[in-house]
Amino acid sequence: MQAKTSSFLFSLLICASSFAAQPVIEYQYQVVERFQHDPDLFTQGLEYHHGILYESAGRYGQSRVITRTLDKLQPIQNHHLNKRFFAEGITLLNQQLYQLTWQSQQGFIYNPKTLKPSGQFTINGEGWGLTNNGKVLIVSNGSSQLQFIDPENFKLLRSITVRVENTAVNNINELEWIDGLIYANIWHSQWIIMIDPDNGQVVGKVFLKDLLPKNQRSQKTDALNGIAYDKENKRLLVTGKYWPTLFHISLSPKP
Repeated sequence: MQAKTSSFLFSLLICASSFAAQPVIEYQYQVVERFQHDPDLFTQGLEYHHGILYESAGRYGQSRVITRTLDKLQPIQNHHLNKRFFAEGITLLNQQLYQLTWQSQQGFIYNPKTLKPSGQFTINGEGWGLTNNGKVLIVSNGSSQLQFIDPENFKLLRSITVRVENTAVNNINELEWIDGLIYANIWHSQWIIMIDPDNGQVVGKVFLKDLLPKNQRSQKTDALNGIAYDKENKRLLVTGKYWPTLFHISLSPKP
């Protein structure tokens, strides 16, 4: 997901000023555990299920989807996309793994155990983040809009505008459904926000400042991106594009 610098800076300023005034719960974070992460992966989507981490990595000619365990960096399965596709978000629903691509309006479906392709689908507009509520797919496209998509026929069911009070929040990126809320990265920022799926209102936020230490950063290090939830063990996992570390963090309301 690429955006013009000027529009990004404008939307980020709008978002930052809104955060300063809106009455939502602000959380602080604590690092619980650290895991290795492949610094060559341009992380676009992250998912965790029954001990397996699923990751979608982007860039033309480098796009792929992999599976691994948290304690081993080596992939279990590794599926490369055609070089004309720029991979984006992923999600598991009904024992199928769904993956978006950026500007091609094309999505792919895989067997989650083997990563063998089992189908394709189309979407309208760009694909950025992807999650689900157990019934339907939820898609971000880099704007303030979230689309709810039928996983059977891929028709648009409804859409919501993500807002802090009355101000739309743009650059909504990677998504994860956690305990009835949609967690979202804001592209090129260190914020994760929590969104009410019924009305799009932001109800929580956490600023992950300095999560990746300076001594782990390089010229290649890119934005915070990638949210996964280990539902069985109640673990929140986050990382970023070309980051060498994946973090298990806990959140608590700021005093």
